[in-house]
Amino acid sequence: MSAPRTYRLAKRLAQLEPSATAAMTGRVAQMRAAGINVISFSVGEPDFDTPAPIKAAGIAAINQNYTHYTPAGGIAELRKAVAQRASSDSGVTYGINQVTTTAGAKEALYLAFQALCDDGDEAIIPAPYWVSYIEQAKLAGATPITPMASDASGFKLTPEQLAASLSPRTRIVVLNSPSNPTGAVYTAAELRALADVLRDSEAIVISDEIYDAISYVEYARWLKVAPEMADRTLIVNGAAKAYAMTGWRVGYVAGPQPIITAIKDIQSHTSTHTASISQYAALAAYTPSDEIEATVAEMSTQFHKRRDLILGLLAEIPEITCNVPDGAFYVFPNVTGLLNRPLRDGRVCTTSDDLTNYLLDAAHIAAVSGESFGAPGYIRFSYATSEEQIVEGMRRFIAAVKG
Repeated sequence: MSAPRTYRLAKRLAQLEPSATAAMTGRVAQMRAAGINVISFSVGEPDFDTPAPIKAAGIAAINQNYTHYTPAGGIAELRKAVAQRASSDSGVTYGINQVTTTAGAKEALYLAFQALCDDGDEAIIPAPYWVSYIEQAKLAGATPITPMASDASGFKLTPEQLAASLSPRTRIVVLNSPSNPTGAVYTAAELRALADVLRDSEAIVISDEIYDAISYVEYARWLKVAPEMADRTLIVNGAAKAYAMTGWRVGYVAGPQPIITAIKDIQSHTSTHTASISQYAALAAYTPSDEIEATVAEMSTQFHKRRDLILGLLAEIPEITCNVPDGAFYVFPNVTGLLNRPLRDGRVCTTSDDLTNYLLDAAHIAAVSGESFGAPGYIRFSYATSEEQIVEGMRRFIAAVKG
């Protein structure tokens, strides 16, 4: 038998790190296939069903044979609805040519990095960060600059950190509020202070607002606070989290028309457009509806209850501390007190990555280590699961870390 072929891959892939959240999801699937009862706190998606009127719109699109190509930016009706939503949210008026729909907010971010960055550019991405920001910046040739926002600051970038991170090479500044993985929500005063630092910079701000519908405090929007930044801001959002539509793959980006045109040009040579059926479902989501908005509000209420539940259970472990998240559906406890000490079976974990592997093996609960988010010593738990699963999962966690 001949030797396996060696393939030459693109050099840029050498620095690409696989998605830790996807890797954990894969491990969980393998264990469940083997009959192991794993409770997963690793998946970043609502466990609710897509609201019925949105599903009905998707079914109607199939039945009406809306199954052919659409313009790269999406059907005109959807772009109009998205432009109206972005305008209402931000206080900045967006026309239909200042928005494009994408295959999820992840593609919106990828296309933005591709459209804006060249080799040698820098992208300021505050840590803890969502895993894909870093890899998307690198794929676009940019160098990620990752100032660490500490739990003492509520995991929010300070003006001093932003000023120290800026350079003539800064091309992009990413702001994510509510945050994945920490659930941090910036106040209006905090956003205003960051805008003041950026006043004389040419950097483009990417405001990732994908969790905007899941905020337990008054939600401050970047452009509502700093409207003068509209010509240097891209708003990224989507239907996934607010409307429990992760699998439909619908996102959007709104911003200055020249950048949006560039994004659509790239899109025309990659995905072409968001799936046509998903576009019609999203049109229902973004068309004002009391029924849909009531469902969204109820989902947020349930997430709020689950947040309080998991925080109360985590408080029973004296070795860890945990900030109270103000949005999204994650807690991000500091687990350094559990490291370098014997756990239930005598194992000693030296990193939070070790600890998440131990919890999966010994307690059959899945979480994602802080290393994946640029924050060693922490673990992300998603509480987008039932109260029963939260209670049982935290029971297993507590039992597994007792010495």
